[in-house]
Amino acid sequence: MKEMWNWLDVWLAGHVWLLAAAVLLAATLANAQAPRFEAVSAGLPDDLRASYVHWLDYNGDGRPDLLVNGGRLFRNDSTPGECRFTEVTAEAGLSGGGVALCYDYDNDGWTDIVTGKGKVWRNVGDGRFVDVAAELGFTPHAKAMTLAAGDLDGDGFADLFIGMAEDWNEGKSPTYYPAQLWHNEGGKRFVERGAEAGIDRKSYARSVLIHDVDGDGKQDVFVANYRLQANFLWLNRGGLRFREDAKKRGVAGNKEPERYFSKVHNRHYGPSYGHCIGSCWLDIDQDGFLDLFVANLVHKYVGPSGRDMLSYDIRGYVCDDSAIYRNDGSGVFTDWRERLGVAYKPIGGRGVFAGDELWAGAAAGDADNDGWTDVYVPQVYNLPYAKALLLLNRSGKAFSDQAAAAGIERIDTYAGAWADVDGDGWLDLATAGRPKKDAPAAFCLYRNQGLDNGQQRAWIKVAVQAGPGQATALGAIVRVKAAGMTQTQIFAAGTSTYGQQNDPVLHFGLGEIAADAEIAITVRWPEGRETTLPPARPGQVVKAMRF
Repeated sequence: MKEMWNWLDVWLAGHVWLLAAAVLLAATLANAQAPRFEAVSAGLPDDLRASYVHWLDYNGDGRPDLLVNGGRLFRNDSTPGECRFTEVTAEAGLSGGGVALCYDYDNDGWTDIVTGKGKVWRNVGDGRFVDVAAELGFTPHAKAMTLAAGDLDGDGFADLFIGMAEDWNEGKSPTYYPAQLWHNEGGKRFVERGAEAGIDRKSYARSVLIHDVDGDGKQDVFVANYRLQANFLWLNRGGLRFREDAKKRGVAGNKEPERYFSKVHNRHYGPSYGHCIGSCWLDIDQDGFLDLFVANLVHKYVGPSGRDMLSYDIRGYVCDDSAIYRNDGSGVFTDWRERLGVAYKPIGGRGVFAGDELWAGAAAGDADNDGWTDVYVPQVYNLPYAKALLLLNRSGKAFSDQAAAAGIERIDTYAGAWADVDGDGWLDLATAGRPKKDAPAAFCLYRNQGLDNGQQRAWIKVAVQAGPGQATALGAIVRVKAAGMTQTQIFAAGTSTYGQQNDPVLHFGLGEIAADAEIAITVRWPEGRETTLPPARPGQVVKAMRF
């Protein structure tokens, strides 16, 4: 007995800091305030359906406009405290739809729209778009699934990286295709150069992100893959050549088919990579390096099947779990999900999907203006428990799902993107799906009403822009220092799944900071050059112009 107590004393002495940290974290989560969201009609059609959403400023008025499913455009006519949109699809000259991406491909200062169905809608600057795909030579593969843009060869023009869907060949075994890399030749032509760039691995891609992961001044490409396939991380070697390095960098996912053993079937089971659907960059812990949130649709039911002929669900533990990869600063990542308190769903449960994690996207934004980046995670399937999550970041130490407390009740959608629609300094949320099982599916705009207790929190916005004729600013890293915090965000085109896009104006919450506090802002441009902006104050929209 004495030896047991001696052992316990030693254990407590070595782990007292863990106990103290747990108590402190529990108190922090208990006292934390969640923002409150209200679903608003905002003049949008009641029957508007959405699988993916994009925020863009198509008319240059500084307000985020809304593109739904790549083909319906709504002008933002909101005022502070009231969200209001007007559909302008016809007068803008748009038609069709499909997966899309909004960015300035020709460096003329106006945001254009590119779709996976082979449209390049050039913004002519007067509220209208003209399809110039034919003269640009843009003919993407018929299975184009998800898009992202960035300057991949340093010539100043943003290229297109397009991940492919699978082809089931009339019910036969699926065929997969390598991604396409459409090189932007001075805004005059697009030429597909994926094969010569070394982009040769085939997959079913659902999300593509572009960022200089290893800090060498060249933009790299992360591809989140579905159908139990490893993710890719294409490292840019220069000269429009790439090398796949996801396993070494820690972001391929986990394939561990012998992790567990089933006595019933006398066999091992475990994850076999993932059904990855969405991903996003964010700096979780304010160390200045962008981390990677990966959302998987996870099948992990290994219990009674409910069918007489099967004692266990034959799928086993099929897919890898979703992950929250922390960047160590060198472009090597470690999964911090467990450390950040985001629980794993248990294996088993009642019904075929009860053990599943149905995450279908990831949209990063500071929903509560506390200076720490949060994540909205939609879930798919018309099931009562497939509820979207609002993971609030608690000072880089934990994520806490506060969707219910915030008033967000959605199931069965891929859609999710942030924007301050009404200019009141709080990020609003565009999503879709159903409020409950079997309810009609439709687009949903949640207006952020601020904290439930009425507490005010400051903010600042940074509009990253390239002057007409200047090199693209995509890939720029913006750092905001204030109140002892250093926040880092990327100016990018393409996030979550299907290339969805947040408001292009970067939003930084500042917490409880004095109105006259001085805010330091630096911008690291894609090639590595840095610009320090003049000191700013809370509540400003600061322009970071590339010349």
